[in-house]
Amino acid sequence: MVSEAAARPVVATGPGVALRVRLFRLLIGVQLVNAIAVWVHVVGVQWLLTERGESAVVVALAPAAMSLPFIVLALPVGVVVSHGPRRRMLGCAVAVSGLASAVAALLVLVGADHAAPLLLTVLTVGAALVVVGVAWQSLLPEVVPRAAVPSAAMVDGAVFNIARAVGPLTAGLILGASRPSLLFVAVTALFAAAALLLLAAGPAGVRRPPRTESIGAAVRGALWFVRHSPWTRGLLLRMVLFGLPASALWALVSLAVHDLMGLGAAGFGIAMGLLGVGAVTAALALGRVRARLPAHLFVGLLAAGYAANLLALGLVRELWLLVPFLLLGGVGWVAVQSTWMMLAHQALPDWVRPRVIALVLMLFQGSQAIGALVWGAAADLLGVDRALWLAAAVLLAYTGWLALGGLRSSAGIEPEPAVPDPALATLVEQAADGELVVRYVYAVPGAELPAFEQAMGELRLSRLRLGAGSWSLAPDPATPGQYVETYRVRDRALLLEQETTRLTVPERRLRDAVRAVSTRTSGPLLTSARPDRSGGGR
Repeated sequence: MVSEAAARPVVATGPGVALRVRLFRLLIGVQLVNAIAVWVHVVGVQWLLTERGESAVVVALAPAAMSLPFIVLALPVGVVVSHGPRRRMLGCAVAVSGLASAVAALLVLVGADHAAPLLLTVLTVGAALVVVGVAWQSLLPEVVPRAAVPSAAMVDGAVFNIARAVGPLTAGLILGASRPSLLFVAVTALFAAAALLLLAAGPAGVRRPPRTESIGAAVRGALWFVRHSPWTRGLLLRMVLFGLPASALWALVSLAVHDLMGLGAAGFGIAMGLLGVGAVTAALALGRVRARLPAHLFVGLLAAGYAANLLALGLVRELWLLVPFLLLGGVGWVAVQSTWMMLAHQALPDWVRPRVIALVLMLFQGSQAIGALVWGAAADLLGVDRALWLAAAVLLAYTGWLALGGLRSSAGIEPEPAVPDPALATLVEQAADGELVVRYVYAVPGAELPAFEQAMGELRLSRLRLGAGSWSLAPDPATPGQYVETYRVRDRALLLEQETTRLTVPERRLRDAVRAVSTRTSGPLLTSARPDRSGGGR
């Protein structure tokens, strides 16, 4: 569908572009406070487990427990968010997180703060974070103009990583100065502050269409879209292959500080603070650089810097010598992560964006959860330092593969809605109930046949992405030089969506390309599917 050239988006890149929007400022404030509270909670549990001498696998379970809910919940939440009140969902999720922190405080007070119940509170906070993350990412293109989405994505990435810095530093200071129960009380207060900021943002303004399919069918539809979108598959693969080795930092940093450097909670907070400073630097300084470099080269360079941070963390025993490497790690983390999210926002059509963004979050957080367990086990077997070196080597190999393989361009697949054909919409509305068979007939001169077959290959992916099943193209046996395109659709409601809300300008161009190499096109002819044949529609 698109060339293999790397993406070079021409967009508004500076952080100030998104921050000029009042609603974005308010909602990003909610994100900041909520994310700080999440990281104070997670790191507080992680550090308590570290100081008690738990195994590396148990310690790594703290960040893993935050990420695991994304694997189970992200896609269903993405479906609900597509049609539900997103800000109300944000508020409910923040309230659940506050309740989990209050429970953690109570556990510590009564002396029942064993590993299992503490990790269960992290799991609850992680489940709430699924709702917050999916709802917020789905809101971004509604809160700021689409041209400002890259700016918003970079600011959002920096905010989350500022929280990674402020959260552990806050946790370290509170744990060093008072009892652990006060830490979780403070977290509960932070979640309450996030809820108040949501109230200040005012009522939601966008009305969304009701759901016309079950959650299961909608999830299958998102996976069906990804299966037939080569660009989306490539993006997800590159994201996961970064997330698996990159997760070693967050799984093992507390052990590196405690076991390799012999530092306490304050040293851990400083190390995480340096990572956060790097994240802020990425938001302020790298937007213009990213706009001028091919995406795969930009990501490759920053991933290599992240690998250098992992290597240094396993080698260096003095925190002050690690300062430039920790800064570089923070820069690499937010730059790579926000680049994948920016590309997804720019390329995905509105009808499927919340669901695929949920899949992006699910796979990235899932790779973090699985990676944390893998690197925790590796640290138990090989030692913390060797596990970090191994992760750095894997990440460097990824960098080389990315530099050689590139990334398909998102140019030409922008999610601009197409103007529907009123006559076609009327025809669909008059179709019979139940599964439908759709047929088009094309008259193709012999000289245009190779171009026609190539254009139909692209159109096939388009039909399937939009929700069709069991697509076929065959010569018309009754008329030489004519070809019949046939595909099945679940029902007329889905077919109507394909021809209205799901139809984008790039998808329309694929149809025009087919008509350009045929002398005559007729259709669609809509007939009921035979009841003895099962459909493949999504």
